[in-house]
Amino acid sequence: MIGADDAPAIDASELKRRLMTVPEREGRLVLLVGGEPMLRPDLLRLVATVRSVGCHPGIVSTGRALAYPHVRDKIMRAGIDYLRIQLFGREEEHDATARVPGAYEHVMGGVSAWLDEAESGDIDVAIYARDRSAESLTAEVERIAADLSPGRAQILIAGEPFDAPGVAAAMPGLAGWNDDGARPLLAWEGIAEASSPAAHATVPAIGGAFVGVRPTASCLGRSEELASAGRELTVRSNSFNFIRRPVAVPFVERASDCGAFQASDRESRDRRLWLRDGDDLALYETDTADFDASEIARIKDDWSHLFVDRAAVGVLDDFTEGMRRVLPDPVCDDCPNWSACARRFVTVEGPPFAAEEAWIADYVAKLRGRVLDVGCGEQLYRDAIVPLVRAGTIAYTGIDPDEPSLNEWRALLPEGRFFQGGVEEFAGMRSSYDRVLCLRSLNHVYDLDEAIARMASLMKPRGQLLIVETTPFAMLREAEQVAAADRAPRAGHQHFRNVTSEDVLPYARRRGLGVVHHHPAGLETTNEWILLLERPG
Repeated sequence: MIGADDAPAIDASELKRRLMTVPEREGRLVLLVGGEPMLRPDLLRLVATVRSVGCHPGIVSTGRALAYPHVRDKIMRAGIDYLRIQLFGREEEHDATARVPGAYEHVMGGVSAWLDEAESGDIDVAIYARDRSAESLTAEVERIAADLSPGRAQILIAGEPFDAPGVAAAMPGLAGWNDDGARPLLAWEGIAEASSPAAHATVPAIGGAFVGVRPTASCLGRSEELASAGRELTVRSNSFNFIRRPVAVPFVERASDCGAFQASDRESRDRRLWLRDGDDLALYETDTADFDASEIARIKDDWSHLFVDRAAVGVLDDFTEGMRRVLPDPVCDDCPNWSACARRFVTVEGPPFAAEEAWIADYVAKLRGRVLDVGCGEQLYRDAIVPLVRAGTIAYTGIDPDEPSLNEWRALLPEGRFFQGGVEEFAGMRSSYDRVLCLRSLNHVYDLDEAIARMASLMKPRGQLLIVETTPFAMLREAEQVAAADRAPRAGHQHFRNVTSEDVLPYARRRGLGVVHHHPAGLETTNEWILLLERPG
């Protein structure tokens, strides 16, 4: 442990030597902790040392020093990526523990000023649980939330033990906290893996000093992705097939006369469905191993994100005329044999994504100013973008990891600027873009939290970020269509995840972005969701 009044436990050269012995340190977060790191005269050198070995510097502090502008300026110039402010309660309780009257007010004022002035970096306001009761812990979270505006700061419930009855009793009551966008995010640190979907990873301190990897904070009510940032990701499929089988029964109007259930297998009903085909009901079945039973049920039974492939063999991704949505036949709702049957579906005429695509096309046509297109390679709205660039209405910058796609863009639009790579590595100037587009690209980024943070930082005040993405779906196909799809070449960059718009909202709130328009995926819509976010002025 180190402090301003202590003999330094470690200096910059010793810190570097010890960090160099840490395996796989690249991208890790190194925390500088107590006494009070902000008061160390060599703080800038320590931070620079952390960066020099490929790590991200963070500080754990009581936060009182943030009340002083010159201290905030020094820390911001040092390039701190993470701040954790320790609270011992609210107001009088914190003041009594800190033994400084008004300490709580100083801390919260400094946190507010930091959030107003800093362009990047995360900040946690940590409450130590200790032996608090469920009532006192819940009340404290609510009171501290009232002193924080929603944005990059989140409340972190920290400290062992987490098997205390009061903490365990408080968790269910606070589990839905993050559903309310008007609140700061709430995270829990130190929850055992059996109690949380998040993976927790720590690294021992070096030689008893103050260096370590930030413990994972598990955020109840939001995606696991934020809690597991930094783990190796694996690619994921975003679709599977229901294949037509040589089984059919006559179509009848009344459920009581339907014989589909007699040809169904109760054990495999979740992997089967019946589709009306003229005067018959045709049986379709999936053998996918990419999705488990609960995922198949969500796609088939809950959301009906099912599409019949009407395109000729070998023709893929015709989203207008080549696909049609299929929905559950309402006649099955009152069928006494429903539990033993795979359920029947009917085809809906018309392009399935007409409403969503019309909204997106209208937004793209109204673009103005400097535009950044994240994942521009398979841009479906080139016919609208190219005239805007050539008329001088927009200045267009596109980034994409796929070089052949970028070369096509360069040939088509020499007036644009193009960069190969991901948004996490894009070295654009902060606060410089009026509009950022991320159209069907978010599931391809490696680090979801970092990508949202980077796009938010690149937007001007009142700038907007349009995210369009799709949730998993299933195609109803003939065996020949499946074989042709399997033979088709795969893109070089695949899905790392299948997020919903609701999964993304906590990340947006974490970066202080407000919601202008939200069109979620669901049964009443398609699997294409839209999220339009805006950076405050």
